[in-house]
Amino acid sequence: MHDDTSWSAPGPDDDLPALPTAPLLHDDAVLDAALALIGPERAGPPALWLLLLDADARLLPVVLPLVGIPLQPVPGDVRQVMVAIDDVLRHEAPGGALVVAVVRAAGGDRGAFERTWEAAVREAADDRGVPVRVVLAVGEHRARVLRP
Repeated sequence: MHDDTSWSAPGPDDDLPALPTAPLLHDDAVLDAALALIGPERAGPPALWLLLLDADARLLPVVLPLVGIPLQPVPGDVRQVMVAIDDVLRHEAPGGALVVAVVRAAGGDRGAFERTWEAAVREAADDRGVPVRVVLAVGEHRARVLRP
């Protein structure tokens, strides 16, 4: 008999951490969960990592890394991303919210890159009615919650 559950494919998904099952009630818990998911990509090219929470603040099994983002956001592109996020939240997690991590190797604080992307994401999310739980700045050696 052939056992289909015995195979393991090599690749980057083999080392993904387990998603937390407890609600992420505090911003520090959200930051810790995001850092575990981003892992060594903290040192990679600039990216937005989008995580979704349900109405109970539990992390959904949806993590969308948008790698190689430009230094300046393109408003139309950011709006299109929010259309997709809005659709997922409405259908899969009514009452849920978006977590955004602005990632770049030299980042992790409130620099011009992080502020520009935070403003673009918040504006597009507000226009679409997507609740943003928190925006994070993540760099190779530091990370923090960005406060509006």
